[in-house]
Amino acid sequence: MARRTDPDATAQLLSWLEGERAWGRHALHAAAAQREHLQDETHGLERFARRMALVSLTGSVARWANALHEGLSRNGQAGAAALFVEPPPFPATDAGPADCDRLRDYLNEHIDAIGEILAASERV
Repeated sequence: MARRTDPDATAQLLSWLEGERAWGRHALHAAAAQREHLQDETHGLERFARRMALVSLTGSVARWANALHEGLSRNGQAGAAALFVEPPPFPATDAGPADCDRLRDYLNEHIDAIGEILAASERV
């Protein structure tokens, strides 16, 4: 029988994870909105402002993933924390919809990982 490496998740940790999953979904909607903006033809300062908005969103997602990694690590959930080590993909200099798609994929992967952690805690 495989030895379980992470202790059982506490109710407080599970509640925190639910909140973090909700934030991830909010970021997913923001990435979709950014994608819509980046599809429009823009030049100069407007294009720069749209890229900076995506850079800012990406930075927020990076802080979110880092907080998940640190929070899970502090709570003895090393295996789960390892899922949140990689940072999100940084947008290209000439950011476009593909950058938003990569961020969307990153968010979906991590939101799903939180869902798996929560589902696993229900089976224990």
